[in-house]
Amino acid sequence: MFVFEAEQKAYEIGGVTFGGQPGEYPTVLCASIFYLGDKLIEDEVAGEFDRDGAYQVVERMKIETEKAAVPLVIDMIGGSPSIMENYVEWIAPTGLPFFVDGTTPKVRLAGARKVVELGLEDRCIYNSIGPETGDAEIEELKSLGLQTVIVMTHNARKPTFQGKFDIAEQLLETAERAGFTQFIFDTAVLDLVEPGPCAKAIWMLKNTYGYPAGCSPTHIVRDRWLHGKDRFGQLGVTAAKVSLATSIMMMGADYFMYGIKQPEIVPAMAMVDAAISYTARQQKVRAKIRRNPLTALLEQPTREGEGAVAS
Repeated sequence: MFVFEAEQKAYEIGGVTFGGQPGEYPTVLCASIFYLGDKLIEDEVAGEFDRDGAYQVVERMKIETEKAAVPLVIDMIGGSPSIMENYVEWIAPTGLPFFVDGTTPKVRLAGARKVVELGLEDRCIYNSIGPETGDAEIEELKSLGLQTVIVMTHNARKPTFQGKFDIAEQLLETAERAGFTQFIFDTAVLDLVEPGPCAKAIWMLKNTYGYPAGCSPTHIVRDRWLHGKDRFGQLGVTAAKVSLATSIMMMGADYFMYGIKQPEIVPAMAMVDAAISYTARQQKVRAKIRRNPLTALLEQPTREGEGAVAS
């Protein structure tokens, strides 16, 4: 394990901390919901979805992450302004931090307006500012006054780890123009082999700027590895996704996105985080959260096998 050269920023958002040196804070699971094909969505244009079913899905993941001391954030992906507004209203009573993750500026801004209307700014992460962000979106965001933004380092002209790094300065300036003060990098995984370069870019960005960084490393398994299930079965696909996600943790990722209905990721990332934390101790980097994946790993289960007691 390594210690980054730049001073590392750490942001507390709705009770969850992103950032820091490896081993200081657990890697955050940003559990994606309402993605393309999610059966919870009933009529995206009309803004209709299965609210009770969605709460049940969140509660199941919340139970798993609490057992392992894995921080949980909900990544809400919206395809229309009306449904994004409804997602923000839906997430409010959960108390959880969340991403306003829209497919277009119109969708994202609809969600951002609802966030401000409901007073949820301290729990919201705007996803995202990128190379295509226009002046109209920037100006409205500035008027809304949100704090935290995902900075998407997608470089279409130079789709390499160096290209992702090279574009970062420009994108940070754009995010500052939009009024944001807390920046979280997403190194933009778009193809099957990109988690490697994206992980390298995470290391480079954290080592230089110190801002939290991560990505969405596994959606490309579903979208791009079209023969994977036929060749290796569902277990093979699941193993591939878990290994991709946990591998970026070893490069210093502060968070990653993963499907909320796939709880297998929780014990895997907790075990890797425990290894990172134990190594960091030997480098004089101490955990800043008392109960974390390393301490949770050592807890003894209760008689019912649910939850744990400190050893």
